[in-house]
Amino acid sequence: MKIPRLAFVMVALAVLAGCAAPAATPAYQAQPPAGGEVFRLDVAEVLVTRATVADRTAAIDMTDAVDAWLRRHLVPVGASGRVEAVINNAAVREAILRRTAPGGTSFERIRQFDGLVDVRLDAIDRTTQRVGFAAGSGSRGQAVPFDTPQRDLEVLANGMADALMIDLQQSLGADIRRRMGRFVR
Repeated sequence: MKIPRLAFVMVALAVLAGCAAPAATPAYQAQPPAGGEVFRLDVAEVLVTRATVADRTAAIDMTDAVDAWLRRHLVPVGASGRVEAVINNAAVREAILRRTAPGGTSFERIRQFDGLVDVRLDAIDRTTQRVGFAAGSGSRGQAVPFDTPQRDLEVLANGMADALMIDLQQSLGADIRRRMGRFVR
């Protein structure tokens, strides 16, 4: 009598385990924007560091994409000096919020996506006594209904990450030209 009951419990657990799916989070493929200006810097070394450890709560961690973009677009061509690129923040985060529904009698849940990318460059060349810095950032946010399908959430988060990479490319490029002109060849 115990064997059939045990078999029933095992089959039921197997069925339930098959139904339970892990929470899907948007997956961002680290694809820095194609093209863009390459800066040939009059320094011997470009060092890319990350100010914080990877944020496991972020829907999309863009640190690898920003790192790849910096390594591809900041090219050292000089004999001395160093540029240190610090990635302060590079993520798209998702939060579930409650807001008052029209009429003020109830609450509705929404999903809020907030993206931020922030990079700072510090240039030092002790032999020529030159110093300089530049910074670039981008931020975006969007609220969507709570019951938005998962595929649409992934498309939204990936689109936001792509737009943030373009924003970073434009703002950092403009600041390098404006503030670090002495280091650009």
